Amino acid sequence: MADGQRLVFMLDVDNTLLDNDAVKEDLDRRMRGFLAPQDEARFWELYEQVRHERDVVDFPLTLERFHETFRDEPRFHRLCHLLNDYRFDKLLYPGALDAIRHLRTMGTCAVVSDGDTVFQPRKIREAGITDAVDGQVFIYTHKEKSISEVMDRLPADRYVMVDDKRRILAALKSAFPDAFTTVHVSQGHYAAADAELAPRPDIELARIADLTRLTKQEFLLLGEG
Repeated sequence: MADGQRLVFMLDVDNTLLDNDAVKEDLDRRMRGFLAPQDEARFWELYEQVRHERDVVDFPLTLERFHETFRDEPRFHRLCHLLNDYRFDKLLYPGALDAIRHLRTMGTCAVVSDGDTVFQPRKIREAGITDAVDGQVFIYTHKEKSISEVMDRLPADRYVMVDDKRRILAALKSAFPDAFTTVHVSQGHYAAADAELAPRPDIELARIADLTRLTKQEFLLLGEG
């Protein structure tokens, strides 16, 4: 019976619970208030360079590299302040925390996110997500390659992965076909990517808030399909 099955929900953060595209746009807008256009362009160039090198966003490393050539200390400290004191809770998707509360009535919730080890956990904590999942936060460079560690820490009869990237969901479903129900949330700039990639997600949702209409039995039955 569904009621006897232990469920663990693994939730991505960027563009799943938190509108990371809007965060970047807002940071870009605020930087224009005190950085010269060429300096702002250099910062985002380094941001992309670091992201491609490490395969995750790493603001601390980006700031470190930017500081190597940017000698205006007052403006650099203002940039650090902007990044380090940003109000991430303001850009949670509507219904994100309600969705977590709903999932917790059916099982255990955990965050499984890609990111750096300094900025990403702070972003998750300050957005109120860490408290919402009782501190169950796992951060990796390539989470799909480290998912076994989370499964060992949080044993369950079935896992549900909620993510905005189909490639992550397809990788997990291929590696653990009998363990995962995959949920794709069509939010953010990756929403339409890899549309033809197989295996297809078990569940497609337009918004993270739509999780609140799903039942435990649906997660179990759709995962078996």
